[in-house]
Amino acid sequence: MKEITKAWLGWTGRVLFTAGAVWFLANKLNWREFGQIVWGADGLWVGIAFLAYGCVVIVSIVRWHLLLEVAGVAVGWGRTAQLSLAGLFFNSVLPGVMGGDVMRAYWAAKDAPLARPAAVVSILMERVLGLTATVTVGAALILPHWNDLMMHPVTRAGAYAFLVVAGILFVLLTILAHPASGRILSGKSQVGWRKAAGEGAEACHVCLTHPVGAGVGLLLSVLAQLALVGLFYSVSRAVGTGLEFWPLASVLPMVAMVTVLPITWNGLGLREAAFVTFLGTLSIAAPQAVAISLGGFAMILAWNLLGGVVYLVAGVGRK
Repeated sequence: MKEITKAWLGWTGRVLFTAGAVWFLANKLNWREFGQIVWGADGLWVGIAFLAYGCVVIVSIVRWHLLLEVAGVAVGWGRTAQLSLAGLFFNSVLPGVMGGDVMRAYWAAKDAPLARPAAVVSILMERVLGLTATVTVGAALILPHWNDLMMHPVTRAGAYAFLVVAGILFVLLTILAHPASGRILSGKSQVGWRKAAGEGAEACHVCLTHPVGAGVGLLLSVLAQLALVGLFYSVSRAVGTGLEFWPLASVLPMVAMVTVLPITWNGLGLREAAFVTFLGTLSIAAPQAVAISLGGFAMILAWNLLGGVVYLVAGVGRK
């Protein structure tokens, strides 16, 4: 009962925080200018942005399938694509940014009950590799422009926060990659959460030390991150900001670090505030910054709704 109450309180808090963030931005936004920006968007660049996120979806399906194979979970390519697309839909309708991941872990665990911890860990590994790729691509985008970012207090704070996250990630990867992590977490327990944690850590060790899991998985994650950069750059071109690629790309990793915080519904409001804040340092007006943010989110939502069609037509049960 306490767990249910805690879950509902967390859900309510995210809804209220999202509503507050959206209300704040709505009162700060010049809606007439925003409407003109959206209405005058370049259709060609909108199409390119849509295809860019399609690349992210395809790469994510391939990456998860490879991780499932490395973890020893027998799930076919078609089944992986089916669950991945359905998970995209649940990312849109469940609170937070990992609702779809939770559902995919649940479905994959049902498909492979004997490898349940490994199925769940494959989702965790996806997130770890995704965050590693964000840091890797972010470093490649931020470090060449470090002096420029240090000139403004907002981007300076964002750049330092990025370094802190990178350091935490490095420690986490070092721990999970060590072969003793599973034994330490499980201890002598043969049942309960410690046993599950130990099995999960062992699966993480296998994935992180496997050439496909660590090498190909990370490469695919980097490609997905580059496609995400392409998505928002395409949207910025579509709404006519005139932003060059490198200045925009250098602030996107900092926006991503803010957006992953699980305090709003799908990052709504928080993401827009981050775009307004960081792009404001590049002399981009708030309506244009919000248009870039919401335009990118619209492309993501379109693919998520395609996942909803897959879920509606095919479901997630095995035939």
